[in-house]
Amino acid sequence: MADIKKALALKKYTNPATKVPVEYYNYLDIFLQKEANKLLECRPYNYKIVVKEGKHPGFRPLYGMS
Repeated sequence: MADIKKALALKKYTNPATKVPVEYYNYLDIFLQKEANKLLECRPYNYKIVVKEGKHPGFRPLYGMS
């Protein structure tokens, strides 16, 4: 529960100029908090997964956890 509270807590402001290398200062605007808070544009995707007749997807982890 403490992890959830920590994740939801307000973050203190960090000036991107103190973290971004000098050679990327031309791009500082993309590191601003207002840019980070923007949501991606919604797009209407409709993917269909076709399963061959008589087959079914097996159950296994998508990736290794170690």
